[in-house]
Amino acid sequence: MDTRITARHFSAPPKLKDHVNMRMSKLERYYNGITDAHVVLSLPNTGSVSKSAEITVQVYRQALTAQDRASTFEEAVDRCVLRLRRQVLRYKDKLRGN
Repeated sequence: MDTRITARHFSAPPKLKDHVNMRMSKLERYYNGITDAHVVLSLPNTGSVSKSAEITVQVYRQALTAQDRASTFEEAVDRCVLRLRRQVLRYKDKLRGN
């Protein structure tokens, strides 16, 4: 799986990129047909302290998306990956015809 990471309004440190890559690789345990993943990390322009993460995963003929806000990027990414895990498992069941 090819994972692209985009950081909006800040420069992402290597430690954060490693965390994102590690979490995204865990999705391949549940379905190995993921072809592409795009992770967008952004700081809001407003005075809000929440950081947001949006992940789009490409599977066969479909795109699965999750977004979340949290106090840290790591927490937002973890929540998104949990949501995507549920979506991937549901998608996999539909492919099998269950």
